[in-house]
Amino acid sequence: MKTIFTLLFSMAMFSTTFAQYGQKGQRDKDVDVYVSIDNKDFGHHDKNYGGYIFTPRERDMEITKITREYAFKIQSVKNKPFMASFQKKRLINNLEAQRDGEIAQVIRKFKSPKNKFGDYGRKDRKNW
Repeated sequence: MKTIFTLLFSMAMFSTTFAQYGQKGQRDKDVDVYVSIDNKDFGHHDKNYGGYIFTPRERDMEITKITREYAFKIQSVKNKPFMASFQKKRLINNLEAQRDGEIAQVIRKFKSPKNKFGDYGRKDRKNW
């Protein structure tokens, strides 16, 4: 019985080792990459390079998420029974400062010149 079990186990291990996909670097070689080169604007950089669209709705959702997370953290600090009140105040002040910093980062991201929300190419029009 032991030999049959050992034989079945070894056959299962043997078959799983050969069930792996190809050689190590073979997957990278199978991928075809097509590149389009446009020579019209060769040497000119796109004005939207690095740009993104960050809408007011996304900004408000990020701020709400940050506020909710920090409200939960502040409430958990307030509910700690064995912490001194001055430690609680210090921790709460630090959490509020972190929250304000993260909200300021979201607002900076929204007001950044890289944010292309509301920019419909009006700046790019040439004056005749």
